[in-house]
Amino acid sequence: MRRELERLLAIVPIEADAASYRRAVLEDNVLDKATGANREKTFNFLRRLYALDPQVCLFREMRRLSPFAMGDASLLMGLLAMAREPILRDCLNMVLKVPLGEGLGRAAFEAWVRAYAPGRYSEAMYVSFSHNLYASFFQIGYLGESIGTTRGRTRPRSGVASAVYAAFLDWLRGMSGVALLQGDYSRALELGADEHLAFLATAGRQGLLKAAYAGGVLELGFPGFLKDHEARLTP
Repeated sequence: MRRELERLLAIVPIEADAASYRRAVLEDNVLDKATGANREKTFNFLRRLYALDPQVCLFREMRRLSPFAMGDASLLMGLLAMAREPILRDCLNMVLKVPLGEGLGRAAFEAWVRAYAPGRYSEAMYVSFSHNLYASFFQIGYLGESIGTTRGRTRPRSGVASAVYAAFLDWLRGMSGVALLQGDYSRALELGADEHLAFLATAGRQGLLKAAYAGGVLELGFPGFLKDHEARLTP
């Protein structure tokens, strides 16, 4: 639901509270849904996947970084979805194993989800899951043009915003230093070390985080990312 989220973020002010997002979808119908039931269903999907609540740090910091996304908004939103939806995060590992340029089709996602959750769902649900996963990774940027019944594996478009957000997510899980670049979310950017460090250095100059790199030692700081009642995992 990337397009719906993009439109919502473009309309609702960055400082808005959770009630404002709900009101925008349900009362103001900014997503142009035909019926009240459709508005309710859409809002519930968006809230489940993205939170839409600044009291949730995962959403709050994505929202704060979103104005700095220069072509990498899809990846930025995708990282939030992965952080909140384990099946997306786990499926990413399968996607990353497919070489760039090689075809990846819906059938591969169905095979993956069947192995991931054997016997847990009906046949129809396995097919439905595979379609949703296939579409999700296409929207995030890991799949490109159609090649017959598959799509070519592509590298998602990264940028300063997605690099900072991925680093924040890995930092939240207790990682630090150069090792953080190999965290689950930072690896999702599929960047070479030099390009990755360059994005973080640019972010540091822009004041989006604290970044210093010298002699193979990386120091990152995230002042203001967490409120007093919030805490990262212990390293």
